[in-house]
Amino acid sequence: MWYRVMKPGLGALALWILGCSTAVQAGEALDARLKSLEQRIEELERSTVLSEPQTAVRRIEVYVDENGIEHAEPVPGARRVVTYQRERVYRRQTINEQIEAAIADADSRRVQLGVDAAIVLQSVSQRGGAPAAADGSVYQLASTDLYFTAPLARYTFFFADVVGLSGTPQGSGDDGELAQTNGYGARIVEQNNLSLREAWIRSELWRQRIALVLGRVDLTNYFDANAAANDETSQFLSDALVNNPALGLSENGAGMALTLDTKSAWVLRAGYQQSTRAAGNLSDSLYRLVEVDYRANPFRRGEGNYRFWYRWDNASGTLLNAYGLSFDQKVRPGITLFWRYGSAKAGEGDDRHASAGVQFDNGRGFFPEDAWGLGAAESRFADGGRERLAEAYYNLRIAEKLRLSFHLARLETRASGQAARIFWVPGTRLQASF
Repeated sequence: MWYRVMKPGLGALALWILGCSTAVQAGEALDARLKSLEQRIEELERSTVLSEPQTAVRRIEVYVDENGIEHAEPVPGARRVVTYQRERVYRRQTINEQIEAAIADADSRRVQLGVDAAIVLQSVSQRGGAPAAADGSVYQLASTDLYFTAPLARYTFFFADVVGLSGTPQGSGDDGELAQTNGYGARIVEQNNLSLREAWIRSELWRQRIALVLGRVDLTNYFDANAAANDETSQFLSDALVNNPALGLSENGAGMALTLDTKSAWVLRAGYQQSTRAAGNLSDSLYRLVEVDYRANPFRRGEGNYRFWYRWDNASGTLLNAYGLSFDQKVRPGITLFWRYGSAKAGEGDDRHASAGVQFDNGRGFFPEDAWGLGAAESRFADGGRERLAEAYYNLRIAEKLRLSFHLARLETRASGQAARIFWVPGTRLQASF
């Protein structure tokens, strides 16, 4: 009986104790939450600052009645007017944001320097035809490009390329045909001397659809491009596989390049430059080029680029024209086919040039970032001569900024009425870019 009387009192006591415990726990949780918020506020105040006052433009809609009085809300007879209001505001930002903004601003104002250096070592072995002085010889050429870039305004920047070349390029004297087995040799103006290869200003206009380059230019950077065969610093070494010989451009000069990118499949280009330093004025050495580019993805196999160019050159005293095609097409990831053809007026006839090949990259080598390629070129000249060239290379990435490539070229030359001369030219190229 005593138990029955006391049982309700004990239950109420238990409930009271349980409620007190829950309230204590809730108070402790609230206290911990407040301390956490206080700590976060302190950290926020330590790591953020108020920016300098900035001018913000705000869009405002107002309603103007017949008497010219503005109202925030619509009123009978009023018309809606959109206006803009400037106001000075402060924005709270972190110190890291300020540091990053300061670094970005400094980068946009300073001149940036890039270096591209290469050492090319080649040997020549003759396997047929009239004896050549180069047979059994070894050649080495060192090249260093210093690139300077500086922003001038929005979508406008300055670029300069100072190149230094030193070494013993093959192809001197009676063995001139060997010069085409090393694209660096075409750059040599004077041994052991620095020369200004390019210096121009580029600006983009009309929503970046038009790009205009003015200064000392190399038009081969804009015309006759090819994704798989266009760069002696990372792809084929041989000149006939770097650009179309029908271009006939032997040196850089003052000029202009204009590009119209339709932001679709079509790109149009036009340019001119002085083609020889011996000329007394631009009119006597005017080299002009136009080109039409078309991008496509036939059969959904990969992107392809199809280019047609036409040029005029009066440096010889007679206006000589030429035309050419340059195609590159991805057929599978990491596999790109290329083909070129060109025809150039030469005296009473035409010189004709063709080349083709394949490039493998994107994991198609021994290591993921290696690249290798196979290419062949043939030239038939108006005087009856002929040249055939084949080259294979493997470009091995040693480090992020260092590459080593191995090359093997076979050159067959045949002058009109003479036996063919055959040369094998193995070589290596060590390339550093930073």
